[in-house]
Amino acid sequence: MSWLADLIPSPDTRIPVTQEALTQLLLPTWLCYYATAVLVLLPGTLYARLALLPVSLWCIFRAGTRLDLIAQYNDDRLLFINQGLTLGMFTTAVRCINWTFQTKPLYRIHRAISEGAKEGERPSPKSQPPRNRLELVQRLVHPPETRPTHSRFSFILSTIPYYLFSTLLFDSCHFAVQSFSPTTFGTGVGGTIFDPTLPPVQRYLRSAVITLLSGFTVCYNIQSLYYLSTLIFMILPLGHTPEQWPPISGSKPWTATSLREFWSQKWHQLFRDLFVSVGYNPASYLFGHAAGVVAAFFISTLLHVTGLWGMGRGGEFPCTAAFFMSNAFGILLERAWTRVTGCKVHGVWGNVWTMTWLLGSGQVLVDAWARTGMIGTLFFNEGVRPVNLISRAVLGYNVWT
Repeated sequence: MSWLADLIPSPDTRIPVTQEALTQLLLPTWLCYYATAVLVLLPGTLYARLALLPVSLWCIFRAGTRLDLIAQYNDDRLLFINQGLTLGMFTTAVRCINWTFQTKPLYRIHRAISEGAKEGERPSPKSQPPRNRLELVQRLVHPPETRPTHSRFSFILSTIPYYLFSTLLFDSCHFAVQSFSPTTFGTGVGGTIFDPTLPPVQRYLRSAVITLLSGFTVCYNIQSLYYLSTLIFMILPLGHTPEQWPPISGSKPWTATSLREFWSQKWHQLFRDLFVSVGYNPASYLFGHAAGVVAAFFISTLLHVTGLWGMGRGGEFPCTAAFFMSNAFGILLERAWTRVTGCKVHGVWGNVWTMTWLLGSGQVLVDAWARTGMIGTLFFNEGVRPVNLISRAVLGYNVWT
């Protein structure tokens, strides 16, 4: 694979954000993405999309590997911003691939409904891939909606407490993880979660607790960002409706009673369509269900490796692949268990199995995050960090500096 690594420029060669850089790197990427989105709505454009795809992928690759969004700050704690850029470029590339190979034009069902089209003139929402947020969210598993959806203003007001609460939980869990080692992985420098000075039992018990808290951190971070996005897109005059922003998929992931339930229902589903359309669907069509599961988790592996690479300290492919591909294997084991015994993995013992597998395999992934400095990320300025706001009100000083 060294030849492949040679094709990717070193992170040190990335250039800072300037008007010229944005024009040369991001603008072509956006134009190709938008053109593909328009073409996939029009009949007879398959060959045009196929011709455009290599150009799109090349523009996306250049934008993701050549632009440094934080060059002017020189702060390791802000590396997550470049991680966000590469994650965005990867999802853009996968979406372009998905749109390119659609054999029939996509159809914006919610628009047809709003225009009063007859039921017989519309394809079923489940008969083809999702075209927009409304169609996508309708296919995912969501917690029950408790916010009022009859009024845009009421919906926005009721979303604010969700955002504030999830943000507080996220920062509290993040603070707890950082507190395990404030001078190593609690900073942008990074370090391992496996303390070599401790005996094996204490060492791995400590790393398991760090892994568990890191899982909660990611869970509530995604919820916080989702509710913030909800507020932004509902406040701006973009025509979004409350139905397009239901409660985020993933209700109490720690209650999952199987790995299949965890990944298909309990964990967030923000990238599910990408993993299914480009990973599971083609692989399962050619080689069967098991290959589809492996392919979906491999696409997830590439997504997370790309994000870590964006931080400039390597993609940690072995550790990232070890976690995600082991979960694919675990799901296939559950399927085999059901076929042999006739019983599904469920109940209390199913929950024990699921959490044990996740905590065991998750430690290598969290250790990769820790060593690349991801845990030491600075999401909030110290003066407005939620845990500091609370500690100043209660104790009179910042608990994290």
